[in-house]
Amino acid sequence: MANNQASVMVNKVKPHKDSWKVHVKLLHSWTQNTSYGGETLECVLADQTGGKIHASCKKTQMFRLRRSLPIGEWRFIENFKVSASGGKYRPTPLPYKITSTSDTVIGRSVFEDDDPCLDLVSYEDIGRQGSDANVLIDIIGEVFSLDGIQILQVQGQDRKKVHFRLRDTNGHDVRYCLWGKYAEQFEPFIEDNNVENLICLIRFAKNSFYQGDLQITNAFDASLVILNPTMKEAIEFREKLLQADLPLTIMGKKSASQVIKHQKTDWDNVQFRSIAEILVAIEVQSCKIICSIESVDKDWGWFYFGCCGCNKRVIRIRRNELAQNEKPLWYCDKCHSNVTKVEPKYKLHLNVKDDSGSCKLMMLDTIASTIIGSGAVELWDGSYDEANPEVIPILLEGLVGKSFSFGISITSGNLDSGSNTFFVSEVWTGDGLPKLETQSEPVSALDTNSSTLSSGEVLMLKPNSESSSEGFTTPTAKRKEEDAELKGITSTSKKMCTKPVKLEKTK
Repeated sequence: MANNQASVMVNKVKPHKDSWKVHVKLLHSWTQNTSYGGETLECVLADQTGGKIHASCKKTQMFRLRRSLPIGEWRFIENFKVSASGGKYRPTPLPYKITSTSDTVIGRSVFEDDDPCLDLVSYEDIGRQGSDANVLIDIIGEVFSLDGIQILQVQGQDRKKVHFRLRDTNGHDVRYCLWGKYAEQFEPFIEDNNVENLICLIRFAKNSFYQGDLQITNAFDASLVILNPTMKEAIEFREKLLQADLPLTIMGKKSASQVIKHQKTDWDNVQFRSIAEILVAIEVQSCKIICSIESVDKDWGWFYFGCCGCNKRVIRIRRNELAQNEKPLWYCDKCHSNVTKVEPKYKLHLNVKDDSGSCKLMMLDTIASTIIGSGAVELWDGSYDEANPEVIPILLEGLVGKSFSFGISITSGNLDSGSNTFFVSEVWTGDGLPKLETQSEPVSALDTNSSTLSSGEVLMLKPNSESSSEGFTTPTAKRKEEDAELKGITSTSKKMCTKPVKLEKTK
């Protein structure tokens, strides 16, 4: 049921609750099919300030979303899940994306406009150090050095490809390679030899380096290619181009690919790393870090409601006001049923630091229960209403300043998207800390006199064969908890196998 809450701009949406309301229009949508997410409908929504956010829904919600959210029309959308936006093809720079659920309400709006919400990048800024190559870009330019359409065999099927260069009004140019339906858009211009003064606008394009040469490509089906566009920005670009005297340039060539290998975790053999080292890692791996907790990231809240049967995160089914002592109804996607037996599970996002730098760690219920010393249900106030994210239990605030050794996973998501959030799979503290002298390469952050260590303030955890608090007794079973929430870090993250743990206290 819709409510009368005020709408917010998309940059104000945070993952600590799901009852947000936004006033947006649909700029673009496409379908994708991945091994980890199945078939989904992906969208880019824009608010009245031009701010954009990535949105998504599962196959079961596609028809309803397409019917209720036409391209270019404004709608009020409320009650949706908010999670992290990651991967190599992020359509917006915002760190979060929204996901439509069966509880999402889409209402009509009388507001109208024809603003395309372009965010055109400067050619000089593409690929510049500090820019995020995983965020898709809007770019406009004049086409030149246009090759003919090539037909290549890709996985046993014919695919069309076209190469050309695009330049701005200052003479800067970039190499392009477009595939499939995007290459086909150039066929009429090539056949008619009508390529002079051809203007190309590419929205949500991917930039990368191949053999040292910057290259722009389509981001699978997420991109939009518009030839000779007519919006205000394109007309202004063409007018400036007519006043410029631009030289011709030469094309580049070749491309490259890379395969990343994934390995299982053996915590007895993995090395210590400083935070500075893990931030510049270039391969998937597991490692140990020693760090102190700076703060709890309140944007994410500190728990989620999980099904008591499978620990999977559940979605609340919103109804009228609950009667006294009536429990709310939830839907469990894994059990494929409505449930009432749910309980809070930890999902903590922590800002941590050592002597070399800082990063974020994400941990789920088992590890979080260990370092806190109490289960999430013990700190819960019993209310099913969305909590104020600024108010967290005292025991969580008490983590600030304490130090631990964490076993973390550097996943493909960290490498591909540049995410500085790492998933915690193991923890050692106090007398349970691994011996540093066994490491071949000492790191300043591991010095026992480092300011990141605070003995006497921590618990001790030793791996053994006993089950965790969720009753998981094997590495495969423990992944049930990771499967429930790990996708919130990044869509391409891989899960690492870990040993069950036992909680002990240091005297």
